[in-house]
Amino acid sequence: MSIRIRPLVEGDLERLAELDGAYASGHGLERVVNLAALRFFERSGHSFVAELVDGGGSQLAGALLAQAVWTGERPTVHAHRLLARVDGAAAVRAALARALVKSAYDAGVYDLVFRTPKADDALRTALLGEGYLEDDHVTLTLVLGTRAAAWAEGKRG
Repeated sequence: MSIRIRPLVEGDLERLAELDGAYASGHGLERVVNLAALRFFERSGHSFVAELVDGGGSQLAGALLAQAVWTGERPTVHAHRLLARVDGAAAVRAALARALVKSAYDAGVYDLVFRTPKADDALRTALLGEGYLEDDHVTLTLVLGTRAAAWAEGKRG
């Protein structure tokens, strides 16, 4: 069985929403996969799906949602979420991380930032194995609007 990496497409929505739901609930996060998000990340050029290929068939094994951001100084690729099924997850995480590095390099982007939940030690280990380094920044988040109270309660509770 091998891992094939391909660009993310809108047709992946149902399978990715299921995978994202499991990841979000396992790490106390909000879900991020919906039709609008998938359409946005599909256009980014830095979002991918990993498939396990066995003979003539394939099955979804993971996905990476990322985008390039221009700060006025230089572009940076920001990875928003990496999802991997439990089966072969380490290999899938590594393959998706390598695909992101290649797409950034091919686009002439040399700075990559990856946000990970504190509880996802496996993802952090995979990223460290691919050359990422932890920095001294702390992320603080403020949610405005109708989601604010529920989000804050979830963080306090």
